Amino acid sequence: MKKFLSIGLIIALTLSLLLSGCSKGNQPSNAEGKVETVVIEVESYGSPADSTRSTNLQEAAQELNRILEEKGDNRRVEVKVNHVSSGYEEYNKKFMLAHKSGKGADVRTISHADIAMMAEGGYILQLDDFINNSEWGKYVRDIYQNLWDAAKWNGKIYGVPQDTEARVLFFRKDILKKLGWSDEEIASLPEKIKNSEFTLEDMTKVAKEAVEKGVAKAGIYHRPNNGADFITFIHAFGGKLYDENTGKLIFDRKALKDTLDYFYRIAQKDKVLPSGMTSMEWRQIHKDWVEGNVLFWYGGTWHWGEYQQVEYHSELGKLTEDYMFENMGYALIPAPTSGGKPVTLSQPYMYVINSNTKHPDLAFALIAIASQPKYNVKHAVNSGHLVISPAAAQEQAYKENKFLNDVQYMLEYTTVQPNHPEFGKFSNAFFKAIQSVEMGENTPEQAVKWLEEQVRNDIKNIIFIN
Repeated sequence: MKKFLSIGLIIALTLSLLLSGCSKGNQPSNAEGKVETVVIEVESYGSPADSTRSTNLQEAAQELNRILEEKGDNRRVEVKVNHVSSGYEEYNKKFMLAHKSGKGADVRTISHADIAMMAEGGYILQLDDFINNSEWGKYVRDIYQNLWDAAKWNGKIYGVPQDTEARVLFFRKDILKKLGWSDEEIASLPEKIKNSEFTLEDMTKVAKEAVEKGVAKAGIYHRPNNGADFITFIHAFGGKLYDENTGKLIFDRKALKDTLDYFYRIAQKDKVLPSGMTSMEWRQIHKDWVEGNVLFWYGGTWHWGEYQQVEYHSELGKLTEDYMFENMGYALIPAPTSGGKPVTLSQPYMYVINSNTKHPDLAFALIAIASQPKYNVKHAVNSGHLVISPAAAQEQAYKENKFLNDVQYMLEYTTVQPNHPEFGKFSNAFFKAIQSVEMGENTPEQAVKWLEEQVRNDIKNIIFIN
């Protein structure tokens, strides 16, 4: 009888231990200390130079695993990465489809402008509790407050800032020299733009001169697909996009008309920008720029890093920084007129966590550790981005980087896209309006009218002004 009682007791204890292990969810359940490997899938978006957005997490996993071992936590993290360099909308759509079936990468990088949409859709986790109450929160508390503001929707945090940047006007020094500009005149151009002494009107005139004299294939290039760059011009023309008091988007007719006038003029009237600009391939655009065929290029700080890592030049391949400093300059986007103000735009990228993840604590721990200055500076220097914290800005490798130091002041002139779940609809329609005027299919007046019709049909929370 005692024998049967002993067997029953053993079975009961065994069942109790098994049930106890299940209730702990992600906690290690092996009493013998056997290591459990947890795979965290990471996907990131950006140029090839931005791959550190994901590879930094692989490096951070080694540090996290040492900490877990010291704590007696038997879990170990293995990071699998996928970095995507084209088709941002497709990048998000694939994730959202995967999410509906309970899948998708555990950690992703997205534009801050998609935080609201992703949060509203339930695709990503709210992170306030992790930041404020977990042991890993200490790694992210030094991040600039304005970047945290960009990570919020309805007052809650849904992302950890990964980097920021500035949209810049690049110009070819070698082409300006062919137009008779002295070294002193070229060196003073960024300051003249900063002081509104060189405007969009002036820029267009110089671009036209370069094309007419045959020293440039094109006067101006911009990106071929939808992106935050175009929103910058609405701000440049004095427009507003978001009403913080009501939480609604703003349709600023005058600023939109002025912006469409500008793109219509440079493509259809002055002909300094190809009318088929929005159908060009990215690689061709970069090739034309690095080979000195274009005078002005509306790019971003990250392109400085990209051109040193990707072989766009048919003869030189990857560019050296010495070559770039000798032949390329950079400045704010000029004010439309002398009475205006130059601008730039920053689009902070965020680490977000899939709401389907089975290991949210480890996913956050990984992100937090990768936010330390040593990782963030490595990404910034390699990719031409700006750092996320004062501590990172004091790192020697960052302080010694001439380009990053040169563009740091641009953050004083920066703007951002609204964090609003319907802003993507506005942005997509606005890009189509730009396409139509550049190709000569619509006048700016017709394009604004079409845009307003689209917006009225597609967006509920929007205010119409001017």
